[in-house]
Amino acid sequence: MKRSEVNREREVVRQILTDAGIAIAPTDEVEVADFGLGRYRTEGLGLIVRVNEPEYCSKWLTLLPGQECPWHYHKLKKETFFVYKGVVDLWSDDTQHALEPGQQFTIKPGVWHKFSSSTGAVIEEVSTHDQNSDSYFRNPEIVRDPAVEED
Repeated sequence: MKRSEVNREREVVRQILTDAGIAIAPTDEVEVADFGLGRYRTEGLGLIVRVNEPEYCSKWLTLLPGQECPWHYHKLKKETFFVYKGVVDLWSDDTQHALEPGQQFTIKPGVWHKFSSSTGAVIEEVSTHDQNSDSYFRNPEIVRDPAVEED
């Protein structure tokens, strides 16, 4: 993605969280993950890492309407998704789960999963320690930390 696109989408993520009643500090780092595919609005994820300690991690995740976080798994990380706003379609292995606000779902290490939302969503992820290098994707073209292209 180009720097101007990343900056624009960061503001969209901030607004989604603000509209959900979640206070975000001006210094909070917003990640706009397009997985190097250049299709952020359909295959991507907005996120803020709230804390990432050796024992635990907490993130706010945002999905735009029609956006999907692609198939992946983690060898080490165990994560629980708490749906805060919107409806989330989560696939765990080959089973689909429709999660509404207030519902949660835990994914153990080694389990393939993906999630999307037709309405847009806000999710709190609580997990064991997170490392970007512990994400393994089905699509071999995906890059977890792609370079941002300067305008």
